[in-house]
This record gives sequence, structure tokens and C-alpha cells, in this order.
Amino acid sequence: MRSARSFPANGNRLSYCSKMNRLHPEMNKRSDRGSCKRLITRDSLIRHLFYIIAANTYAMFRNYCKIAFRNLMRNKFTAMVNIGGLAVSLASFLIILLYLNFELSYDRWDPSLKNVYRVSQQTENNYANNPAPAPLAPLLADHLPEVKAYTRIIPSGNHELLISYNNTKIYQKDILMADSGFLDVFPYKLLAGNATNAFREPSSALITREVSEKLFGKTDPIGKIIKVYNQLPFTVTGIIAAPATPSHISAAIILRDPFMAQNSGWSNISYISYIRLREPVTNASLEEKINRTFYDHHLKTGTESYEAYVKAGHAPSLMTDVVPDIHNHPRFGNSPFKTTLILFGLAGLLLLSGALNSSNLSLVKTLKRSREAGVRKVMGSSRTQILLQFMLEVSIQCGISLLLALGLSLLLLPLFNQVFGLSLSFSFSGQLYSYTMIAQCAAALIAIILISGLYPAIVFARQGAVNVMKGHFSTGTTGKRFSHSLIVAQFTVSVFFIVSVLVMAHQMNFMKHRDIGFNPAQVLQIEAMQPTRENNFEQTRAKLLRIPGVQLVSKTTAVPGSEVDTSFHTFHYAGSSRMFSSVRVSTDFFATLGISVLTGRMFSDAHPEDQNNTAVINESAAKSLGVNDPVGSQISYASCDSVPYQIVGVVKDFQVQGFDSYVRPTLYSISNAHCTYQSGGALLVKVNTANLDKTLAAITQLWDTVEPGFPLRYSFLDDNFQQLFSSYTRVQYIIHVFTVISVFISVMGLLALTVYMTEQRTREIGIRKVLGASVGGIVALLSKDFLRLVILSVLIATPVAWYLLERWLRDFAYRVQISWYLFAVAGVGALLIAFATVGLQAFRAARANPAHSLKAE
Repeated sequence: MRSARSFPANGNRLSYCSKMNRLHPEMNKRSDRGSCKRLITRDSLIRHLFYIIAANTYAMFRNYCKIAFRNLMRNKFTAMVNIGGLAVSLASFLIILLYLNFELSYDRWDPSLKNVYRVSQQTENNYANNPAPAPLAPLLADHLPEVKAYTRIIPSGNHELLISYNNTKIYQKDILMADSGFLDVFPYKLLAGNATNAFREPSSALITREVSEKLFGKTDPIGKIIKVYNQLPFTVTGIIAAPATPSHISAAIILRDPFMAQNSGWSNISYISYIRLREPVTNASLEEKINRTFYDHHLKTGTESYEAYVKAGHAPSLMTDVVPDIHNHPRFGNSPFKTTLILFGLAGLLLLSGALNSSNLSLVKTLKRSREAGVRKVMGSSRTQILLQFMLEVSIQCGISLLLALGLSLLLLPLFNQVFGLSLSFSFSGQLYSYTMIAQCAAALIAIILISGLYPAIVFARQGAVNVMKGHFSTGTTGKRFSHSLIVAQFTVSVFFIVSVLVMAHQMNFMKHRDIGFNPAQVLQIEAMQPTRENNFEQTRAKLLRIPGVQLVSKTTAVPGSEVDTSFHTFHYAGSSRMFSSVRVSTDFFATLGISVLTGRMFSDAHPEDQNNTAVINESAAKSLGVNDPVGSQISYASCDSVPYQIVGVVKDFQVQGFDSYVRPTLYSISNAHCTYQSGGALLVKVNTANLDKTLAAITQLWDTVEPGFPLRYSFLDDNFQQLFSSYTRVQYIIHVFTVISVFISVMGLLALTVYMTEQRTREIGIRKVLGASVGGIVALLSKDFLRLVILSVLIATPVAWYLLERWLRDFAYRVQISWYLFAVAGVGALLIAFATVGLQAFRAARANPAHSLKAE
């Protein structure tokens, strides 16, 4: 830049001063022109030039905005389709994005949780066993200096326990039994009470604010005594604050375990163990240290070293999970994160389809506004200015779509929460989460602006002014191919969604109608206390059978359809070892569920030996033993070979956990008198539904005498079993919605391209009609190119859909095979939709009067 003394020249200086006088009226008060000249210094020149540039930029931006809104109002239908399609796809994407952020936030409520690890034990048959021996965590703390603290817990999960205070009684889930080190490992903050000693005393209890209000109202709960099942007293010593993000451990009540001392043997694997390290380490290095310690201080019986022990073929049995990874990336077991990623990927495809549809509509708009571009170029506008103007219009449309999407998301979020059983909101975890969502929304907006408008803007700006003014506007071969590729991409997404819906519906129908091996209809599951299930079972059974409508009564420690898994044990059979599930049942268990016997017999009251010395195994267990007929042979728990069971029957396999798990080899027995003790489960009551209301009323009345003070809790077994399909049903519901949206967007994109092509071929259609072409022939001529695009979409979508759906079906132990006719149905459906869309527009163009189209020539 030249200096202030040499710039501007006299003539330009006077012009510049006059501009300054207009911008700054105070200069008019000067008595001579020199006053302006004296004001012109380097700094003031830069400042005034900035003012001019800013004013001109603002004026240009305001002008572009006016043009953009005028074009929106002039093309209302196209704008509505464009903005509406983007808004719906964006709303779907934002809700799933919110769900993804929610899943990723698990156990992020305290930075120190990255130092906390869950220690689990792997069984011989490669089953993940989250519990570990009770003394393991103290052993690791004693011999590993890296371990700062440890804790052991038993979570109740969704199983509800009766909690009472005086006359107030509630059934509460998410109750933890823990040792004194719980708060040293998990840094829960206390709203009331002293965190230093709140959990040191035996029988202490920490509760949430919600539980406090249920039991005590608004009064201070500290020091008050609550009881579990009206028997076990606990003193409330603190109110815990709910974590800022979700946690893999749900804790409404945390109880100091009063039985920890007597349950600390190595045979007790009821506890889940956690250790807190001083510094975070990798899982591999930690597992090497804990397995070495476990061997040296517990497993080792001679002089054999740990290296020799492993070299001999003994695999390390302990494994670790860092707490922030447990929910989404557990070492063993199923993770809901896979479903979340599937939904996020499908929502991303839906958003891409909406952006491609917007790009197609924008390309169509360039045809209608070609002369505008020509006039602007003749008047001196550069390509850059025209491109910026077009991109600004697209940005405004996308911005409006984003605002509508946010509003639509707020309306649909309660429905999504209801379907998935969540409580999501756009501010559920505070300021940081809000900033993350804002950044993600901004990134999504920029992406759809570029996808929607960049190529059409380039095509719009590159047109030659002379050709455009002569009416020779065309997007060219490249533009045509680009537009066709958008249609192919959109219909590929739509065909993929259609095939996904068909395959998922096929799998769900298969699961719902496949023989589950038992009859859950008319079977009640009654939650009962341990004395009722054990010592008083026969008396309770006799009382229930006297009620009209009650046909059979039994009990089991593993209820079909329950979230509670069965217990695994090592059994010895004919000199070999097998890992089976072990389930305690009563005599009429198989009859209550209508389970058939393949060979041998069921348990029977006519055989007194069944109470202690016999067992029934399922079909899978018989196959595992490798014998044709195991009836009459003996099998025993590995921990007590001296007390064998005689196998008296083999029953047909039946589902317990749903079709995503294989039926596990299982041994059923009756007695808890020797070897191992198993409890838990529920009573099963087979009822006649003829007078179901009266039967239920009689059972409720009887229960007041069976368990006084414990209200009857029951559910129908078939309803519980259907809950196992709930996660798949939710995914199926969401994909149904996505499919409808995707097809709608694809139809709009195809309609836009049809309008574009028919407008380009208006004169051709008129000439063909004058020369005798029929309406049907013209419709076929205009439709065949588009139907080819749809067929190409089907060909592209078929292998991709088959590969991805085949991988999805691998999660099911029992599944359907993907049939070719599902792809045929999806392809035919897409072709019919495309033909209906194109054919209607082509029919309207073919019916038009050729005189009107040729008059302009």
C-alpha cells in the first residue's frame, strides 16, 4: 500500500474526501478541503477502507438474501419438498445422534473411572463369568502395589426387593450389596452424610434422593433404619448423588453386605470384583500380573513356575475390563453398542439420501434460472459471485431445514424414549454435552450444504452468458450423469431399507412362531420369598392347588424368559468333565410347562428317590455326553464325586434366554440337601383362563396368609418371554420408519429429475405427437431411462444388503436363511414406485397440447 502522503492523487483525493463526508458528516464542519486531507493518515485510511468494505459486503449479503427468499417464494412447491425432505432426514439423524452420544457417555461421570477395572473369571467352556471368587480382590490388593483399593458387589438388577420403613413399604430394583471399599473404588458424591465413614460401619445404607422421598418424604433420612424384606435392618448413613452420565452399575440403594465375612470362601463366586489402580494400564499388562499373582498365591501346589504352568496348556482364567468400556466394549457377552452403530449408520444413509435429493432439486433449479445467471454475467458478475449467491441460497434452505429438524426432534423424542425405554434430552448431561451436540449439528449442516449445493452451484456459475441468453442452457453430459447417479444412490438406499425390513420381519416372524420347546400360555410366574420356595413349598403348593382354576404348581431356579442366567458347574461323567447349567426344580416343573420327554421319565412323586439322587438332563446335555441313551448312567458334581446322580430322563431342548443364544446343556435336579446349594427363581402356576379374574383374586387373597406383609407380585410367562424380543422389535420399528422416509425422499428426487427431463424434451414430445406418436409410446420413451436407473440401484443394493444382513443374522443362534425372493420383492417394489412416479409425470407431458410446446420454437 502506498503512503498516505502520496495517495490518493488530487482528483481521487477529492472523490475520496466526498465519500468520507458522506460517511462522516462531522467533516462537513471543516472550513476547507485541507481539513479532509489532514485527516488522511495511514491508520485512518485503513479504518475508512474497512468501513467501506464492510458496508459493501453487508449490502451484497443483504441483496443475496433477498434474492434467495424471493426464489424460495417463487418456487414454493420445490422449496417445500427440498426443505421438508431435509428436515425429516435431519430430525431422524439428530435423534439417533443423541442416542449415540448417550451410549458413548456411559461411565464418563468421573475421570478417575479410567483407573477402575472389573476382574472376571473365564470358565473352561469359554463362558464369560462376571463374578470372581470372593477372596480374589483382597488377594490382588495384598500382593500388587498397583492396586489402591478394591470392592465386591452383588447387584439385584431389575429384580425388586421389598424395602420398608415403619409402615411404608416399596419394591425397589437396582439394589447393590457391597463391602466397605465401595466408595473408595466408585467416587459417588454424597448429598448428605460423610463420605469418609458413611460406608465403614456394618449394615450401612446409602440411598438416592428419589428413594429417600419414597420412604421418608421430605424429612432427613440420616440415622433412620430401613429393613429388607421386613427382616434385615440397615442404617441410612448417606444420600448419594446420581451420576452425571449413565453407568453400567445402576444403584438406587447401596447396602453394606452383612454376610461378607462368612461368604468369603474361594468357592463363593457370587460377587463381582473391582479394583482401583494408582495409574491406568493396558488390559494385557494387568491381566498378566493378576494371573501370575493368582497362580503364585492360590493355584500353585508345587514348585512349577507360572511360565511352565501356562506352557503346559493351562490358559490364564482372569480377565479385566476397564470400567468406561464395560457397557459398549465388554470382553465377553453382547453389547448394545452394535445396535446403536447400526441405527446411526442407517440414519446417516437417510441423511445422505435427503442431501442427494436436495442436490437433485438444486440442479433442476439451475435450469429454471439459467437466464438469471446470463443476465448477471452480462452485468459484470463473476463466477465466484454467482457461485457464492447460489451457495448462500442453499445454506439458507439447509438452515431452515435444521431449525425444523430440531423442532421435529423435540416432538418425536418422547416417542423415541418410550419405544427404547430411555429418558433422552438435548441437555441431559450439561454444558459439555450441549457444546458437543452444537458442534455435531454444525458439522452435519456444513456437510449437507456442500453435498446439496456445491455441484449445482458450479454448474450454475459456469454457464456461458451468450449461450444462456440464446436459450441454449444445459447441464451437459457430466451434469446428466451426476443427476442420474444421485437417483441411483437414492434408490440404492431405499432398496437396502426395503430388503432390511423384509429380512427383519422374516426373522422376527420365525422367532415368534418357532417351537420354543414348552408352552408358556396360562402360566403365572409368582415372586416368592426363599422360605416359601424352600421349606414351605409343599404347603404352599397344596394351598394353591385347592383354588379353582389352578392346575399345576412348581418351582425353578431358572425361569424361562427371565434375565437371571443359570448357574454353571463342572460335572464328571464316565471319567470325563463337562460344563453344564445346573437348575433346581420341583416334581411338576416339566408338566407345568408342557415339556416333552425324549427318553426315560420325568420326576415323579411316585419315585421318592427323585428328591435326592436322580437327575434329568436336556437334549443338548445328552449330545454333549456323546452317548445314545444316557438313562441309567451316573453323573456327579466335580466338587463332590462321592454323591452321584442317576440320570432318569432326557427332555426336549427348550428356550430359556431367547433365540440369540443356543440352548445350553443343562442338568435338572430337585434336592439342595447335598453338594451344592441353589436358590432364587420363582413359583410357576398353571391356571385355567376360563375364570381367570376369580382365580387371580383367590391367589391374591391366599398370598396374604402365605407371606403376610408381602404383596403378591406375578406376571404371565408368555409376556415375560416376549420381552426377550423387545430390543429387536425396537430396531425393526425404527427401520420401518426409516424405510418410509427413504422411499419418500427417493420419490421426490425422481420426480425432480423427471420434471427436469420432460422440460428439456418438451419440443421433442410435441414433434413426436405431431408425427403420430401415441401417449403410451411417449410414456414408455420417457420412463425407460429412469427404470434402467432403478434396476441398476437394485443390482448395487442386493450384494451390499445381503452381506450386511447376513452379518446381522449371525447374532442369532436360530435364524432364517436369506432368500432370493426377498430381494425380488424389494426390486419389484422399487420398480413399481419408480414407474408410478415417472409414469404420472410422463403421462401429463404426453397429454399436453403440442401446439403450445411448438409455438415457442
